[in-house]
Amino acid sequence: MSGRWHLTAALALAMGGCTRGDLVAIVTTPDGGGTGASADAGTQDGGGPPDDWEAYCAGRGPPIFVGEAETDAHVCSGRLAEQTFRQALCTCEGLTLGASLDADAFRGSAGTYQPGGAGGDVGVNGALSANDTVNVGGSLRVGGAGGLQLGRAFYVGETLHSSGPLSGSPVSASVVGDARVRGDVSLPAFHVGGVLTVPEGATLGPVEASAVRREPVDPVTPCACDETAQVDVTGLIARHAHDNDNAAIGLDAAAMEDIEGERSLALPCGRFHLTRITGTGRATLTVRARTALFIEDIVDLAEGLTVDVQAPGELDLFLGGSVAVAGPLSLGSTATPSRVRVYVAGASVLALSAGSTLAGNLYAPHATLSLSGGAEVFGSVFVRHVEASGPLRLHYDADIRDAGAACSED
Repeated sequence: MSGRWHLTAALALAMGGCTRGDLVAIVTTPDGGGTGASADAGTQDGGGPPDDWEAYCAGRGPPIFVGEAETDAHVCSGRLAEQTFRQALCTCEGLTLGASLDADAFRGSAGTYQPGGAGGDVGVNGALSANDTVNVGGSLRVGGAGGLQLGRAFYVGETLHSSGPLSGSPVSASVVGDARVRGDVSLPAFHVGGVLTVPEGATLGPVEASAVRREPVDPVTPCACDETAQVDVTGLIARHAHDNDNAAIGLDAAAMEDIEGERSLALPCGRFHLTRITGTGRATLTVRARTALFIEDIVDLAEGLTVDVQAPGELDLFLGGSVAVAGPLSLGSTATPSRVRVYVAGASVLALSAGSTLAGNLYAPHATLSLSGGAEVFGSVFVRHVEASGPLRLHYDADIRDAGAACSED
């Protein structure tokens, strides 16, 4: 089908609250024809819409719950997000940078992003090698025995923990808080606002610190990349291929397959399942409520993908296969990136082309994130490996650490 094609699973009274009867699915084709079905036309596999659906839609109830794959327990998606996205950048392997790295933080709930905000932690499970400036507004933890190899200016706004030596010829190197280095410090000069701790026998170059301690420094693993510690994305998708709210709104799981031209899907609050998103055209997902979307297979589009999430909407997006978007990818809002959380099971290369916007929190511990040119990320990135051909700037939305605030304590 060519042209512009809309599938809207929306709230009929979107501006004035919602009730169970307001949930509808409407399909509009280029010839103007359309079909609709109310929520009463069918039931989800687990029954009809939940009694507290109105609270979900109005933003008063707790965030959507996602069931754990191997048990009958339920995990609040907000709690899952705040536990997963603790740092602006986490890599399961080492990080090699040919251009600059900048990480800072802000709170979308407090206003628009302003450069240089305190925070924005970075974690690297391997070694870190930088040919250019490294500027981290929060803490920096490096897990590789190779430690840090520095090029130009180096700044850490909070604490530093390196599992290996610190070397290079930066024009300046400073850590505002404490620094723990498991090896030699071989720099032209090193300023530490707090205590510098190194092992007995470690060689120190010119150092200025409030105190220097010589004692064992344990290695650190900043990112939870072990299989046993990872989010079971595949299991969650498999569970919700059957346990979902599709029937309650008349949503066909194959609604976003074989896209030609443009196709849009707007979702209300609830948990929904799609088989895949594929085609030669462009797709748009719109979310204005608390929503979880489970996509069983690949996302493969030739002309681009837009994921539009605006307050009070929140989206937890679970992807089971590879992601290949040839055109621009626009994810979330730079004003409130904490409202978008994406979990990817696939191990492919996630390539962001020029003109793409990443404004959300990306969890893909098996994948490589490839960034062309200068890349700016609003939110956070947790991946196996990062390839950046130009400067990398990360703006962490600290609101993600409170994403579980509305979750019950049960």
